[in-house]
Amino acid sequence: MTNAQIIFALLKQHNIRYILINPGTTNIQLVQLVQNDPSFTCYSVVDERSAMYFAIGLYLELGVPIATTCTSAQATRNYIPGLTEAFYKHVPILAITASKLPIYTYQEFMQQPDQTSLPKDAVKQSFALPFISTKTDELMCERMVNEGILELTHRTPGPVQLNMPVDDEVIRAVIDPNLPRVKVIHRYMEREVWNVSLAGRKIMLVIGEHRPFNEKQIAVIEKFTASYNVFVYVNHLSNYHGKYTVFGNLAMTTMTNSEFIKTYKPDVLITIGGQTGDYPLCWRLSAGDRFEFEHWRISEDGSIADTYFKLTKVFECGFETFFERMSLDSMAEHSYYEFWNEHISSLSIPQNLPFSSPWIAQQLHMEIPSGSSLNFAILNSLRSWNHFPVDKSVTCYANVAAFGIDGCMSMFLGQSVATNRLCFLVIGDLAFFYDMNSLGIRHIKNNVRILLVNNGGGVEFKLSGDELMQKVDIDSYIAASGHFKGSAKSWAESNGFKYLTAMTKEEFLSQKNEFISEGTQSIVFEVFTNWEDDSKGCRDMMTANKKYGAIKEGIKSIVGKKGVETLKKIIK
Repeated sequence: MTNAQIIFALLKQHNIRYILINPGTTNIQLVQLVQNDPSFTCYSVVDERSAMYFAIGLYLELGVPIATTCTSAQATRNYIPGLTEAFYKHVPILAITASKLPIYTYQEFMQQPDQTSLPKDAVKQSFALPFISTKTDELMCERMVNEGILELTHRTPGPVQLNMPVDDEVIRAVIDPNLPRVKVIHRYMEREVWNVSLAGRKIMLVIGEHRPFNEKQIAVIEKFTASYNVFVYVNHLSNYHGKYTVFGNLAMTTMTNSEFIKTYKPDVLITIGGQTGDYPLCWRLSAGDRFEFEHWRISEDGSIADTYFKLTKVFECGFETFFERMSLDSMAEHSYYEFWNEHISSLSIPQNLPFSSPWIAQQLHMEIPSGSSLNFAILNSLRSWNHFPVDKSVTCYANVAAFGIDGCMSMFLGQSVATNRLCFLVIGDLAFFYDMNSLGIRHIKNNVRILLVNNGGGVEFKLSGDELMQKVDIDSYIAASGHFKGSAKSWAESNGFKYLTAMTKEEFLSQKNEFISEGTQSIVFEVFTNWEDDSKGCRDMMTANKKYGAIKEGIKSIVGKKGVETLKKIIK
């Protein structure tokens, strides 16, 4: 598809039927599509300055969004006076401008001023569409056109610009008039009537990063989940422990994209909260075609965030409002939850993991005291612990919004000074030393417990396996090995922390009780591992469950579901 075909298809899907056309060649691909389609009413105006005011007049009479399209060069500039009037008059005009490819901008190329440098009070928003050469470009263009059209009437109406770059070599090509299949995104405001239904559909509710839920919020979510065939996918950062909950990171990690699409995918994905920090979940939900299932996003700001390329509906309201309006008084069957729960219950983690981040999480996850706060910094710390549950009273956090290495410890310490409960941080060596000055903050109390996993660099960049490391020097600059020689002992003790250290499983186990206990001093527990063991620990968990999954499916094909249940009882 070209960007012109996507615009054409989505104009029809969003029921924008009036379009004002200015003469030229750069926009010829779009013009040849709309002028031959009887569902569009087209108007021709030669002067772009006049055309925009003409469009305002059409809106004043018809009361519906109006589209316009012009060629490149000075044409877009001629739209500015009328767009300014439309901006202050709150008129929803979709100004579809055209340009040569971005490579020519500011290069003294013919007819190529910057087409998206409109004044801030000329349009609500400008969208510079990509030139489409890959599937990713197509997905991006589709999302941006949807977002631009939705922005026309979002909250306060007003004009919006879509700029489509066109290659000179194909500018006069005949465009296929057959309507391409495009994914349409709709936004539903709280004040509107929602003509939507979830009846009879398999629903996956994903709860991203969120502060602990209050009793009213939990009750609202639980009533909704009781109403439909739904399961709730959570990880530590969700801080949610209601009914029909599945802690599914290990399942997502061990299955393939094709397995998820073939066997485990929902009919409707619903998301609330912030980012999950869960890469395996993101990979699975992004797999397959964009029409594999629907994604309904609940967001108070109504933003068009198409994280998994499946977004079809955005509900601009709080999640409490959405769940209250969609809940039913009847109780639904929960076969989808039971299916997921059975799969996850079949997974296990080997007891003989090497001395590594996953092994440390395996030893500590059920020993973090109830009521504590637990922070995972980012990436490897979060990944390792996401395979293991913690007590429901433990609240969990991580720096997954912007997902940067900086500030992980500072954020954690900010939480710790505002409470008297024990506060735990799991952090890697690069993130620790990056933020080491925060240990000197004078407000720190004796409730801080920092688990520093020091593997001598960024193990995150070595988890892809030996093959890449044989071809590329990972250590020197990518994983940044060898920067912080020695240990954190002197720095920790100089700032009033008690320092513990371990280099073996036995040393770790002999000191873990002191680390997790109340005391008169905050603690830094530095555990020295290596990247080979960290990588092997991850692989061992994956390998064990992939083998088990294959065996389980083979047995099921022979003895059937009832036979599997009988074997489970015998094994127990």
